[in-house]
Amino acid sequence: MGAKKTLPGEEPQGMLARGLSILEALSQHPDGISVTDLARAVSLPVSTTHRLLATETSLGFATFDPERKTYHLGTRVFELANRVRAVTDLGGIAHPVMRALSKRTGETVQLAVLSNARALFIEKVGTEQAVGIRGAVGQSEPLYATSTGKSLLSQLPPEQLEQLLDQIDLAPWSPTTITSREKLLAELELVRTRDYATADEEFDQGVRAIGVPVRDGRGLTRAALCISAPAFRVPMDRLVGWLPDLQEAAHEIGVQLPLSVTDY
Repeated sequence: MGAKKTLPGEEPQGMLARGLSILEALSQHPDGISVTDLARAVSLPVSTTHRLLATETSLGFATFDPERKTYHLGTRVFELANRVRAVTDLGGIAHPVMRALSKRTGETVQLAVLSNARALFIEKVGTEQAVGIRGAVGQSEPLYATSTGKSLLSQLPPEQLEQLLDQIDLAPWSPTTITSREKLLAELELVRTRDYATADEEFDQGVRAIGVPVRDGRGLTRAALCISAPAFRVPMDRLVGWLPDLQEAAHEIGVQLPLSVTDY
């Protein structure tokens, strides 16, 4: 019989699993562990363990103590842990405020943060209406076609905005999606001026939304809050009429956020 063939994508996934197992093992040895003992703990050859550690060290996920010849978790792991904790805290802080806003308007309220060039929803309060808005916590949507996404984009410094737009394909999700970079920049300037964004069936046909930035006590944008509703039930002027309530809710969330975390 011939050698077993490696399926496409199998090896990278395997290496990722091995790398994660090394990080997990490092977390169980806060005082450090040698490469030999680490290899034994994760059941890998020393050479493979050493190679993976070299990569993780270069990326900041592990550190090496040259005097004791031991490895430890790197600061990058703690940075990511802090970001996860911050997002979790943000959702917990926002939920009661969002619930009150949803009850007041009768529509869906969502909270999103900027993540991997998309708007990632980290909290949602649905409506009791027979027809609501699809989507769940953990899902993401295009920045350029949603009210939360436009709100987040509008608050970025010009250089960062340009770099981010370079990563985005302005694909048409509906007949009303903005697919021109020039038109999008003009839209974001309008959003920046009036401090709110709308999306009129630009991503989900049949769905309208209005969004605003959520700023902390230093004025830094940490998230975006929106009210979404079916287009057949809520005209755009009614959504805009809820703007004072939406802005008040965003402010109420923002003032409760800790100031120790600079971003999400």
